[in-house]
Amino acid sequence: MKRLLVLTFALLGFIFTASANGNEKAVTVENRANHLSDQMIRELRLNNYQSNKIREINLDVVAKMMAVEAEFNGNQELIEQKCKAICAERDVKLENVLSTVQYNDYFGDRTYYSNFDKEFVASAGQTINNSNALANTTTANTASNTIN
Repeated sequence: MKRLLVLTFALLGFIFTASANGNEKAVTVENRANHLSDQMIRELRLNNYQSNKIREINLDVVAKMMAVEAEFNGNQELIEQKCKAICAERDVKLENVLSTVQYNDYFGDRTYYSNFDKEFVASAGQTINNSNALANTTTANTASNTIN
């Protein structure tokens, strides 16, 4: 009886594990934007009004970036070029929402936020062609951020 019970639980465990591995959750625009927004809200110490505005701005930016990534899949250079233009638009919008000190902190950490977003996408099963370069720059940014 015990063997049958153990065998049943083991079989159920294998089935659930196999189904969980086969159904990796894709990154949605909302998940990606909220993940980035949450990090910015914590680090920049934003108030409620600023938090809501940051979420709106990041939702718009991430939607545009994901559209570019889907349209130009495989051409990493063009994707990075277009995403830089999208991020420049975000910088202008953020300048109107953040205080001078907060904006200066954000502006200095833009590469950190970009890498934070790329890591989130990569960890969710999405492929990024420059994941090795991302790991190296993230390590360098983490080391420089701890010094500051």
